[in-house]
Amino acid sequence: MSLRRQAYEWRNIVPGTTTTVCNTGHPILTYDAAGAVEARAIQLNADQSIDIMVGDIGNNLEMPAELRAHQFIIIDSIGCYPYQAGINIRIGTTRYFQNPDGIPDRGMPASAMPFQPITIPAGRQNLGYYDKLVPPVYVLPGQPWGIEFTSWATLNAGSPAPSTDNDIARAYVRYLLIDGPDQLIAMKLLKANIPVSADNIQWYKQELIRSKIKQDMGIKATLEETLGDSPRKVI
Repeated sequence: MSLRRQAYEWRNIVPGTTTTVCNTGHPILTYDAAGAVEARAIQLNADQSIDIMVGDIGNNLEMPAELRAHQFIIIDSIGCYPYQAGINIRIGTTRYFQNPDGIPDRGMPASAMPFQPITIPAGRQNLGYYDKLVPPVYVLPGQPWGIEFTSWATLNAGSPAPSTDNDIARAYVRYLLIDGPDQLIAMKLLKANIPVSADNIQWYKQELIRSKIKQDMGIKATLEETLGDSPRKVI
């Protein structure tokens, strides 16, 4: 597929020797009879910026995020927890959220872009996140990028064993990955100062089809007019 919605969640937790881990590498908190968890959260120092994908803390990917020549990304949802932390988008060596003087800071605080448990019926919890990054951030073909989590206070001091999800620092990013022919359309929209989105890409495809149909119909009509009065040979 040329358009794929993808998401990545980072959690500051390291599994123990018998900790259950899901198929995406995330530790799952399991409790023994005494309510203890065989896992620990890594201590995060104040103003310590962590790349949530390849920062060597918590769950990580094997390779840093970098777009291939035929890929285009739209980042439209980010969030983090707890409130003493911030989140920033890095493209190349540039941080997206900056101070008025142009100097990068910790990014947007979690109070503005939260990623926290939301209680839903039956006592269950679901993670909510900030879903309206306006304008969305474009990552162009070939650009390296990442999401950075920074706390302005020490978190998980002493690397304790968490008892609930509320004891774990975390961050989230959701984006639209565009590749193949759709990436070429995305670049054309960008050059025309048209917002790049899944809807606009589909609109552009429809316009191409309409233009091709009109062109074919015009050629057919011209051909019929040219041949209309021509003598016909009967064999």
